[in-house]
Amino acid sequence: MSQSCFHCGDRVINNRYVVEDHLFCCNGCKSVYLLLRDSDLDEFYQLEPGAGQKPTNQADHKYEFLNVESIASKYIAFENDQYISLTLFLPQIHCSSCVYLLENLAKIEPAIESCQTNFTKREATLTFDKHQLKLSELAELLDRIGYPPNFEDRSKVQKKIDRQFLYKLGVAAFAFGSIMLWSFPEYLGIDRAHYEYRDFMAYLSFAISLPVLLFSANEYLISAYKALRAKTINIDVPISLGIVALYLQSCLHIFSGQGPGYMDSFAGFIFFLLIGKWFQNRTYQSLSFDRDPRAYFPVAVIRAVNGKEEIVEIEKLEVDEVMIIRNEEIVPCDAVVLSETVTLDYSFVTGESIPIKLHKGDVVYAGGKLIGKRGQFSVTKKSERSRLAELWNSAERSVEQKTDRLSLIFLILLLIVAAIGGVSWFLIDASLVFKVVVSVLIVACPCALALSKPFTLGNTVQKMGRNGYFAKNTDAVERMNEVTDIVFDKTGTLTKGSYDKVEFVGNELPKDLVEKIVLVVQSSTHPLSRAIYSHFGDQFYLGNEEVERFEEIEGKGIVARVGGIEVRLGSASFVGAENENTAHETVSHLRIDEVYYGKFVFESELRSGITELLTRLSATKKIHVLSGDSNKDHQLLLNALPTLKDIHFSQSPQNKRDYIQQLQSEGKKVMMIGDGLNDAGALKLANVALAVSEDVFQFTPNSDVIVKADQLYRLDSMLKLTKYASTVLTICILFSILYNSIGLTFALSGSLTPLVAAILMPVSSITIVFISTILVRIKNV
Repeated sequence: MSQSCFHCGDRVINNRYVVEDHLFCCNGCKSVYLLLRDSDLDEFYQLEPGAGQKPTNQADHKYEFLNVESIASKYIAFENDQYISLTLFLPQIHCSSCVYLLENLAKIEPAIESCQTNFTKREATLTFDKHQLKLSELAELLDRIGYPPNFEDRSKVQKKIDRQFLYKLGVAAFAFGSIMLWSFPEYLGIDRAHYEYRDFMAYLSFAISLPVLLFSANEYLISAYKALRAKTINIDVPISLGIVALYLQSCLHIFSGQGPGYMDSFAGFIFFLLIGKWFQNRTYQSLSFDRDPRAYFPVAVIRAVNGKEEIVEIEKLEVDEVMIIRNEEIVPCDAVVLSETVTLDYSFVTGESIPIKLHKGDVVYAGGKLIGKRGQFSVTKKSERSRLAELWNSAERSVEQKTDRLSLIFLILLLIVAAIGGVSWFLIDASLVFKVVVSVLIVACPCALALSKPFTLGNTVQKMGRNGYFAKNTDAVERMNEVTDIVFDKTGTLTKGSYDKVEFVGNELPKDLVEKIVLVVQSSTHPLSRAIYSHFGDQFYLGNEEVERFEEIEGKGIVARVGGIEVRLGSASFVGAENENTAHETVSHLRIDEVYYGKFVFESELRSGITELLTRLSATKKIHVLSGDSNKDHQLLLNALPTLKDIHFSQSPQNKRDYIQQLQSEGKKVMMIGDGLNDAGALKLANVALAVSEDVFQFTPNSDVIVKADQLYRLDSMLKLTKYASTVLTICILFSILYNSIGLTFALSGSLTPLVAAILMPVSSITIVFISTILVRIKNV
């Protein structure tokens, strides 16, 4: 039976707790094990043995302060009558087992609806039923299983971490410079006649090296220890082996009276390691790949000022200003309801798809999607793109692996090469064994391999954003490069979302009826609704009117009640006008109560540059067009691309989903391009979902990429850019392999000192960052 704790991996010294042949170091670890076993979460231990966190022995009322409403509100991101959603900082997250356990908390506590982790930030976003679980009880549960939340100011915590890192760097730098100075006479050979002086300097070097080992280098050693304890290896294992080997050899030299050994190389190695780490962290912060969507993606809102409406970016909204949200649009910031009633869907926040009805004066949180008639809201908190970015990316698993399988293989091969080199030099010249082994372990580093992908694709995401294409993450870039078929929606995608020519054919519309129609369509973001509103809207001031009921049915139309009458706008079948022949028109039929009034006829026009785009795309991709309209624009599309064969009209949202599914069953990689409204289902199903954003900058959570409508003509350039990124990634990987091969050759030959190897190690990472950044940025698109 193992002498280490089955839960946390610590050594079991005195107290022994045994359950089912498993040994535990304390009653807390045993209790957590029983809790996980009873919740069918045994797989936690299969992922990484001994990966649990030892529970703390804190007072039961440690988190009672969270029951004070004014304090709890500082941490809550969303709250309604049933659910609370918030993000907690959990510093103890350290491996995939932690993520598995946290994301399965619902099995331990049914009141928890969902938990999504962010491995690199050590954060967990939790949604729970506040009637079944208090916030303080949630914190106590996390503490009990070994993940106590940290409620300190994150900026202060980060400052502490940064300050400690600078202390470590300073200690290493001071030791490196001092030991180099004290070793200088030995390099010149002038201390051979003064052994007492040499021994004194050697012992002094040993004394100053202790803080470097125990303080400056402790993170690498602790990380390697945890990896080995979990029976795996990470990037810190070979680094720590090099540190320990170099240090032990130097200690052997010092205490056997042979001089200071390699203490200068040891201190220099740690110093340059920390310099490389500092550079890497600063580079990540400056590029901020995880925050690219927040920096680039276009979210705007309608602001009401003195009875007029204007479109503004969400950052320009100030507290107490009035914003207007329409059907299917996302509330971008916390606010108070000004309309009599509104209906919101918070499924993006809570996972619960049942809409809730709010009334005038109620508080709403960022992330709710308006369902039905448009509403007015008073801003209570300035908007942050980061919150919407989190919602956009909420469906993605947030665990990020620092090193992929290629890096793991690299580490294993490195250890084998170091062992072979050590044995070989032991037979040739035993005095060089330590020098060769340490140099091998230091100079060959998988960091360049690990950094190649995130920096190359991250730079690509950034470049796409600057050209009007806002990718959700780097995974979207990879999938874009695999696309074989492109499926376009027509209305609002290939054709302009705004129609300059709108004509009503039918009974004469009195002014009061037109006012009611405008009131109805102003709640919709559909291109045809926007066209009707643009055609009539400027003629009326509608601030005092109220739509009583509003429903927009995907693929059919709108039904609303205003001023005591029912207004229906949409397809012929939806309004009961099947006998109307509109096979060659883009139309929206109108029925008032039981009377059919006529139809709005729209003249389609292709977006600028679409004809040339379709021609360029057809050279390498299969093009398909799906439209819910009639076949009026069939000839318009053929004029743009005479070879276009796959054109399908009168397609319902379900037809579009079925079409994409059929293509995928044939092994095709499908990109769906639509306006995010009637195409939501098809976008979600496609391998790559690209949502076209018109003047409203509509936020579309189902998409992988949001593109500004006036930049759609550059789609082929973006696809070429993703292919180019793949080439750059290959170059970076080949460079990393070449660099490591050359470094290993010199190290194995015995001609590379540990100090030079320590200098060269971070150079590979810096070079990869430089190559990927320069190559992507100089690419013309």
